[in-house]
Amino acid sequence: MRSAFLPPLLATTAIFLAATAHASAPEVSALHPLVKVRPTDDPATEPVARMAGASNEMEGFQAVIRGGDTGLRGVTAQVTDLEGPSKIDASQFVLYRQEYMEIRNRSDANAMDGRVPDALIPDVDPLVGEKRNAFPFDVPPGENRVLWVDLHIPPGTPPGIYEGVLQVEAEGFAEALPIEVEVFPFELPSTPTYTTAFGFGWSATGIAHCGDAWCNGDDALYDQLRQLYAISALDNRVSLSSVAGPGVPGSGGNLDFSRFDRVVGPLLDGTAPTRLQDARLTSVQTWMRERSPENYAAWEAHFRERGWLERTFDYTCDEPPLGCGFHEIAERQQNVHGGSSEIPSLVTTSVQRLKEHGLYESTDLIVPVVNFVHGKSGDYAGDQSGLYAQARKDGKTTWIYSSCMSHGCGGTVGGEYEVDHDLSGWPSLVIDHTALRNRAMPWVAYRFGFTGELYWETVWAYTTQGNPWVSQWDFTGNGDGTLFYPGWVSRIGGQTDIPIESLRLKHVRDGVEDYEYLAILERMDPEAARELAGALFPNAWSADEITPEQLLETRREIAKRIAGLGGGRAPIAGIRAGGVQAGPLGEGGCNAAAGPVTPSFAWLLGPLALTLTRRRRDG
Repeated sequence: MRSAFLPPLLATTAIFLAATAHASAPEVSALHPLVKVRPTDDPATEPVARMAGASNEMEGFQAVIRGGDTGLRGVTAQVTDLEGPSKIDASQFVLYRQEYMEIRNRSDANAMDGRVPDALIPDVDPLVGEKRNAFPFDVPPGENRVLWVDLHIPPGTPPGIYEGVLQVEAEGFAEALPIEVEVFPFELPSTPTYTTAFGFGWSATGIAHCGDAWCNGDDALYDQLRQLYAISALDNRVSLSSVAGPGVPGSGGNLDFSRFDRVVGPLLDGTAPTRLQDARLTSVQTWMRERSPENYAAWEAHFRERGWLERTFDYTCDEPPLGCGFHEIAERQQNVHGGSSEIPSLVTTSVQRLKEHGLYESTDLIVPVVNFVHGKSGDYAGDQSGLYAQARKDGKTTWIYSSCMSHGCGGTVGGEYEVDHDLSGWPSLVIDHTALRNRAMPWVAYRFGFTGELYWETVWAYTTQGNPWVSQWDFTGNGDGTLFYPGWVSRIGGQTDIPIESLRLKHVRDGVEDYEYLAILERMDPEAARELAGALFPNAWSADEITPEQLLETRREIAKRIAGLGGGRAPIAGIRAGGVQAGPLGEGGCNAAAGPVTPSFAWLLGPLALTLTRRRRDG
């Protein structure tokens, strides 16, 4: 009887053990920033979050929280201080929960579909310091949810390795994710050398947050909202070039700058309460109600007196003949140049079109769309950057921009701006394109010699969509012209409306910081900087031809070159004395081949960390 009972028992036990062995338990792991993770994606992740950056740099990684077979309820997270050569306080972190945009229509055939991450809900917001509703949240069985963990490495942080923990808890669950940060021996400026001029529609903030373009006459609330968006952008190394909503009033050269100076002045002077200390706008466009030579003269005089003159420009015409006729540009430029010899006239078009219409000499700031700089076909096929190099020799400034041409404008624009028939790989800021494409433009700008970037809008969907949280579809793309979400208290918690950053804005920031690495190296070894940028981005459309690991490894190589050239010297041009400490490749989020917790982590995390690391590695 005993022998007859034993085989079924053993079989049942074997089945139970097999089922247990294949059960998927909830877990937390790390991922670099350059992959967008949808709820049912299963990306390759690592047991240690590894970042690397310079002092005064913002760096992030993603914490992927998998629900396993059971799911998780009531997930919360917090970080510890980072210990190393000195201490980086936990207050330098901002934790965000990634929220999804349901992509119903893809921007193009190369785009993602389904629930794509974009909005970043903070735990405690970095603008007014209020607790928001990032936590707690649930993770359904078989899905993941992702945190964006953002770190500001304070200025003056000694180089070396810093270690800490991201602690994630839920009902019946607790797990510690080790964090390792390598700080390079150089420092980034709070105000980038890469100029940005991103649009900021005057009516959008009022409509979204107040239900009226001018906040129903509440000037203080209107101005506060404008400043909050501009501060958020500055902390992402982006300048909103049209912060002032109402144009500066006055005529005949008698302009009243009082409100402009009160709202925009701190952003230009570097006295606004930014996380990046002393961060300043790199651009501001002329913003007056009456555009006459006398008023341009008054604008120049005021901006010279305030020390802002080198950062202003006149947005004379956008994409002629769509924004204005070519014949209108000359008249507008006569008004600008008739009053000021210092305010540059900006036109978004190509050198070829300016010369064709006799406007090359009178245009000071030339901004072509990226598709016209290194085209794949048509009139702009091949490398056109030599024309812009000559323009700079002729005393002009050249920036670059991306548009709906990166995904196909779908009949919404027209003319030569309508579409590039091969849409793969162009720099793009739509939601459903890859993180690499979102980050690519500063690399492309450097590669082809441009010193700045213009982007047409950052809050477009606020005025064109009923709810930008539900849809940002326009120009046959998702999110073209919208890099923020309206942070309504009803949506994010807290007591004060704020701008909500997008994942795309973080990728723009990281691209600008990449440019700053190249700019520092260029001052020390121009040939090396050009060689590294050209190897990664041989073409303007190379973002689909490289991997995240290649970009991160190139970035580390640039850092090593900087440290090698600047080691042991006084801190000049962004360099701090000291050598770079050898570390793993694939920085910027986590290493491509993370190893076990080091002995220095063991005392900090105890047996729990060692057990968790073994479980992931052995499993």
